[in-house]
Amino acid sequence: MSIALPEQRALPSKYDDLSLKKRYDAFLPELDYVKVATNYPEVIKDLLSGDPPRQITALTALGESGDPAVVPWLVPFLDSEDASLRIWAGSSIDKVISTYVLKRQNRTQAGRVVLRPWGAGELDLRPFAWIALRMFRKPDDGNTHAYAASITRYLEAREFEDELRRCLHSRHPAVSEKARWALQALGLDLDGQNPQAGTATNGL
Repeated sequence: MSIALPEQRALPSKYDDLSLKKRYDAFLPELDYVKVATNYPEVIKDLLSGDPPRQITALTALGESGDPAVVPWLVPFLDSEDASLRIWAGSSIDKVISTYVLKRQNRTQAGRVVLRPWGAGELDLRPFAWIALRMFRKPDDGNTHAYAASITRYLEAREFEDELRRCLHSRHPAVSEKARWALQALGLDLDGQNPQAGTATNGL
Protein backbone atom coordinates (compact mmCIF):
# COMPACT_ATOMS: atom_id res chain seq x y z
CA MET A 1 0.00 0.00 0.00
CA SER A 2 1.38 3.39 -0.93
CA ILE A 3 0.91 6.46 1.17
CA ALA A 4 0.47 9.81 -0.53
CA LEU A 5 2.75 12.41 0.98
CA PRO A 6 1.79 16.07 1.11
CA GLU A 7 3.03 18.03 -1.88
CA GLN A 8 6.31 19.80 -1.12
CA ARG A 9 6.15 23.39 -2.26
CA ALA A 10 9.32 25.28 -3.00
CA LEU A 11 9.93 28.22 -0.74
CA PRO A 12 9.71 31.56 -2.54
CA SER A 13 13.07 33.00 -3.54
CA LYS A 14 14.26 36.12 -1.74
CA TYR A 15 15.33 37.62 -5.04
CA ASP A 16 14.70 37.30 -8.75
CA ASP A 17 17.75 36.51 -10.85
CA LEU A 18 16.48 38.24 -13.97
CA SER A 19 15.54 41.38 -12.08
CA LEU A 20 18.98 41.55 -10.48
CA LYS A 21 20.64 41.22 -13.89
CA LYS A 22 18.39 43.87 -15.43
CA ARG A 23 19.15 46.22 -12.56
CA TYR A 24 22.88 45.67 -13.09
CA ASP A 25 22.65 46.26 -16.85
CA ALA A 26 20.62 49.44 -16.33
CA PHE A 27 23.27 50.68 -13.91
CA LEU A 28 26.18 50.42 -16.36
CA PRO A 29 25.47 53.65 -18.29
CA GLU A 30 25.38 55.52 -15.00
CA LEU A 31 28.91 54.28 -14.30
CA ASP A 32 30.22 55.52 -17.65
CA TYR A 33 32.58 52.55 -17.60
CA VAL A 34 33.78 53.26 -21.16
CA LYS A 35 35.84 56.16 -19.78
CA VAL A 36 38.05 53.64 -17.96
CA ALA A 37 39.83 52.87 -21.24
CA THR A 38 40.75 56.55 -21.46
CA ASN A 39 41.62 57.02 -17.79
CA TYR A 40 43.72 53.86 -17.51
CA PRO A 41 44.92 53.14 -21.08
CA GLU A 42 48.06 51.16 -20.19
CA VAL A 43 46.26 49.16 -17.51
CA ILE A 44 43.47 48.22 -19.91
CA LYS A 45 46.09 47.28 -22.51
CA ASP A 46 47.60 44.86 -20.00
CA LEU A 47 44.17 43.60 -18.97
CA LEU A 48 43.34 42.65 -22.55
CA SER A 49 46.81 41.36 -23.39
CA GLY A 50 46.05 37.67 -22.87
CA ASP A 51 49.22 37.41 -20.77
CA PRO A 52 48.19 36.23 -17.25
CA PRO A 53 50.98 37.98 -15.28
CA ARG A 54 50.21 41.30 -17.00
CA GLN A 55 46.50 40.72 -16.53
CA ILE A 56 46.90 40.05 -12.82
CA THR A 57 48.90 43.27 -12.49
CA ALA A 58 46.11 45.11 -14.29
CA LEU A 59 43.38 43.52 -12.16
CA THR A 60 45.25 44.55 -9.04
CA ALA A 61 45.75 48.12 -10.27
CA LEU A 62 42.07 48.52 -11.15
CA GLY A 63 41.09 47.14 -7.76
CA GLU A 64 43.32 49.65 -6.03
CA SER A 65 41.74 52.51 -7.99
CA GLY A 66 38.59 52.37 -5.88
CA ASP A 67 36.65 53.53 -8.94
CA PRO A 68 33.30 51.70 -9.36
CA ALA A 69 33.50 52.31 -13.11
CA VAL A 70 36.25 49.68 -13.40
CA VAL A 71 34.03 46.87 -12.07
CA PRO A 72 32.40 45.96 -15.42
CA TRP A 73 35.91 45.45 -16.81
CA LEU A 74 36.68 42.99 -14.02
CA VAL A 75 33.48 40.93 -14.13
CA PRO A 76 34.32 38.90 -17.29
CA PHE A 77 37.42 37.53 -15.58
CA LEU A 78 35.23 35.77 -13.01
CA ASP A 79 34.64 33.23 -15.80
CA SER A 80 38.28 32.87 -16.82
CA GLU A 81 39.68 29.37 -17.30
CA ASP A 82 42.71 30.56 -15.32
CA ALA A 83 41.97 30.14 -11.61
CA SER A 84 44.41 32.90 -10.67
CA LEU A 85 42.63 35.40 -12.88
CA ARG A 86 39.26 34.43 -11.42
CA ILE A 87 40.52 34.90 -7.88
CA TRP A 88 42.24 38.21 -8.57
CA ALA A 89 39.13 39.49 -10.34
CA GLY A 90 37.00 38.65 -7.30
CA SER A 91 39.51 40.22 -4.96
CA SER A 92 39.66 43.42 -7.01
CA ILE A 93 35.88 43.74 -7.24
CA ASP A 94 35.65 43.32 -3.48
CA LYS A 95 38.38 45.94 -3.02
CA VAL A 96 36.64 48.52 -5.19
CA ILE A 97 33.27 48.05 -3.51
CA SER A 98 34.62 48.09 0.04
CA THR A 99 36.77 51.16 -0.62
CA TYR A 100 33.85 53.10 -2.07
CA VAL A 101 31.27 52.01 0.49
CA LEU A 102 33.53 52.80 3.44
CA LYS A 103 33.41 56.45 2.40
CA ARG A 104 29.99 56.31 4.09
CA GLN A 105 31.56 55.41 7.40
CA ASN A 106 29.96 57.15 10.35
CA ARG A 107 32.95 58.15 12.45
CA THR A 108 30.90 59.42 15.38
CA GLN A 109 30.55 55.92 16.83
CA ALA A 110 33.81 55.04 18.49
CA GLY A 111 34.97 51.45 18.61
CA ARG A 112 33.05 50.17 15.60
CA VAL A 113 32.60 50.94 11.94
CA VAL A 114 29.05 51.95 11.06
CA LEU A 115 27.75 52.89 7.62
CA ARG A 116 25.38 55.79 7.23
CA PRO A 117 22.52 55.49 4.71
CA TRP A 118 23.16 56.20 1.04
CA GLY A 119 22.97 59.94 0.53
CA ALA A 120 21.75 62.13 -2.31
CA GLY A 121 24.32 62.42 -5.06
CA GLU A 122 26.19 59.29 -3.98
CA LEU A 123 26.53 56.38 -6.36
CA ASP A 124 24.40 53.58 -4.94
CA LEU A 125 26.32 50.39 -5.70
CA ARG A 126 23.55 47.97 -4.76
CA PRO A 127 22.99 46.96 -8.41
CA PHE A 128 26.35 45.18 -8.05
CA ALA A 129 24.51 42.57 -5.99
CA TRP A 130 24.11 40.55 -9.20
CA ILE A 131 27.89 40.15 -9.25
CA ALA A 132 27.91 38.76 -5.72
CA LEU A 133 25.25 36.24 -6.73
CA ARG A 134 27.38 35.12 -9.68
CA MET A 135 30.30 34.63 -7.33
CA PHE A 136 28.25 32.63 -4.84
CA ARG A 137 27.34 30.26 -7.66
CA LYS A 138 30.95 29.53 -8.53
CA PRO A 139 32.67 26.45 -7.03
CA ASP A 140 33.99 26.99 -3.52
CA ASP A 141 37.68 27.62 -4.20
CA GLY A 142 38.32 29.16 -0.78
CA ASN A 143 38.38 32.70 -2.13
CA THR A 144 35.48 33.57 -4.43
CA HIS A 145 32.74 32.87 -1.89
CA ALA A 146 34.65 34.87 0.73
CA TYR A 147 34.73 37.86 -1.61
CA ALA A 148 31.04 37.37 -2.39
CA ALA A 149 30.21 37.39 1.33
CA SER A 150 32.20 40.59 1.81
CA ILE A 151 30.45 42.27 -1.12
CA THR A 152 27.09 41.14 0.23
CA ARG A 153 27.81 42.82 3.52
CA TYR A 154 28.98 46.09 1.98
CA LEU A 155 25.98 46.23 -0.35
CA GLU A 156 23.66 45.29 2.54
CA ALA A 157 22.18 42.59 0.31
CA ARG A 158 20.24 40.71 2.97
CA GLU A 159 18.42 38.80 0.24
CA PHE A 160 21.52 36.59 0.02
CA GLU A 161 21.09 35.36 3.57
CA ASP A 162 20.74 31.74 2.44
CA GLU A 163 23.95 31.96 0.42
CA LEU A 164 25.78 33.31 3.45
CA ARG A 165 24.43 30.53 5.67
CA ARG A 166 25.61 27.90 3.21
CA CYS A 167 29.05 29.45 3.31
CA LEU A 168 29.16 28.87 7.07
CA HIS A 169 29.66 25.18 6.25
CA SER A 170 32.54 25.74 3.82
CA ARG A 171 35.63 23.63 4.38
CA HIS A 172 37.63 26.81 3.86
CA PRO A 173 38.01 28.90 7.06
CA ALA A 174 38.33 32.14 5.09
CA VAL A 175 34.89 31.56 3.55
CA SER A 176 33.07 30.53 6.72
CA GLU A 177 34.63 33.35 8.73
CA LYS A 178 33.71 35.98 6.15
CA ALA A 179 30.15 34.64 5.97
CA ARG A 180 29.86 34.75 9.75
CA TRP A 181 31.11 38.34 9.78
CA ALA A 182 28.66 39.36 7.06
CA LEU A 183 25.68 37.75 8.76
CA GLN A 184 26.47 39.39 12.09
CA ALA A 185 27.15 42.78 10.51
CA LEU A 186 23.82 42.64 8.69
CA GLY A 187 21.96 41.82 11.88
CA LEU A 188 21.25 38.25 10.77
CA ASP A 189 21.86 35.97 13.73
CA LEU A 190 23.78 32.78 13.14
CA ASP A 191 20.90 30.70 14.53
CA GLY A 192 18.58 31.87 11.79
CA GLN A 193 16.87 34.71 13.63
CA ASN A 194 16.71 38.12 12.03
CA PRO A 195 16.17 40.74 14.73
CA GLN A 196 17.53 43.68 12.76
CA ALA A 197 16.27 43.00 9.25
CA GLY A 198 14.98 46.53 8.92
CA THR A 199 18.10 48.24 10.23
CA ALA A 200 19.58 50.57 7.62
CA THR A 201 23.08 50.70 9.05
CA ASN A 202 25.10 48.08 10.87
CA GLY A 203 28.52 47.80 12.43
CA LEU A 204 31.29 46.01 10.58
